[in-house]
Amino acid sequence: MKIIDKYLFKSFARLYLVILASFAAIFMVIDFFEKWSRFFSEEPAFLDVVSYFFLRIPYIVVLSSPVAILLAGLFLMQYMGKHNETVAIRSAGISIKRMSVPLFAFGFLVTILLFVFGDTIMPWAEDTRVYIERVKIKNQKRSDIRVRSDIQYKDDKNRLYYIGFLDGYKNKIKNIEISVFNDNNQIVKEIHAEHGIWKADSFGIEKEMKLTFYNGYIREFDNNKIISYTNFEEQFFDDIHIQPQDLVKSTKKPDEMTVFELHDYVERLRRIGEKHQKELVEMNLKLAYPFVNMIMILFCIPLATLSKRGKSRGISFVIAIAICFLYISMVRFGQSLGYNELLSPVMAAWFANIIFCALGLIGLFRTST
Repeated sequence: MKIIDKYLFKSFARLYLVILASFAAIFMVIDFFEKWSRFFSEEPAFLDVVSYFFLRIPYIVVLSSPVAILLAGLFLMQYMGKHNETVAIRSAGISIKRMSVPLFAFGFLVTILLFVFGDTIMPWAEDTRVYIERVKIKNQKRSDIRVRSDIQYKDDKNRLYYIGFLDGYKNKIKNIEISVFNDNNQIVKEIHAEHGIWKADSFGIEKEMKLTFYNGYIREFDNNKIISYTNFEEQFFDDIHIQPQDLVKSTKKPDEMTVFELHDYVERLRRIGEKHQKELVEMNLKLAYPFVNMIMILFCIPLATLSKRGKSRGISFVIAIAICFLYISMVRFGQSLGYNELLSPVMAAWFANIIFCALGLIGLFRTST
């Protein structure tokens, strides 16, 4: 890496961190004054309040990083232009666009770090923060929706389950009906039971819990005609591996789940037969959002060219803030299109990125060297 690249990389990183820290501090102060009266009316422990606001930082960092990237690039270009550093670099045969290479390198690094950070630290922090707010500060109960009724579920062997009632706390189900189909979608077996109970195996491994059915009957079919009927008081089926967590609906928000947790949750919703379009959009958005940190760099140089004259520096700053708010609006617009199935989950998540990447490239290539 050339000396000029190191200088630009370090200067850009320094500005980015300062702006990001400033945004975090501003958001923390606003959040504190918004919620302090409600919190302190509950007389919470001081450490719980401190932990709540401290755990808010990861979300603020991920949300405000694109704004910090754009403003850091704009301020850097303005500073270099004011001190004639840009003129010296161009006189050495280095174009303005070539100067942006270390900025894109930093943006790529931030994209990777924030993807990992946003998929590991942020979900944990948000989950813990919600727990502190609901349980420790407001003294509410927090749990998954483990008590449900009228559940439909389809497993990977084309068996259709209907479960009248689930008690996920006791690992019990009631009013069970299981329909087994052949490759021609003809029913070959029906299993009915009054209730079923999951029990751990002899090793006590919860993931290996086995489902035993009680007080039921089995009907077998051939060409949609009953060929056998068997009653049972207690029955275990080796080929049925459904688990309680397959039927439990999570109360976690997407911000509180990782990409892998969201993927597993979507699969559970798909097997149960419930709608999962919203969760699919959120899962893809978790993959798409970090890339905006690179996209915003495309706007740094075009905006910096507006600031060559002192009178237009304020205008370029306002435009930079407007771009960030417009991007967030486009993200929400893409989400709404995805939620309503007007766009595929992938396109809905990448909708804003595609538009702003195209606009940024147009502005960059039109900038004079």
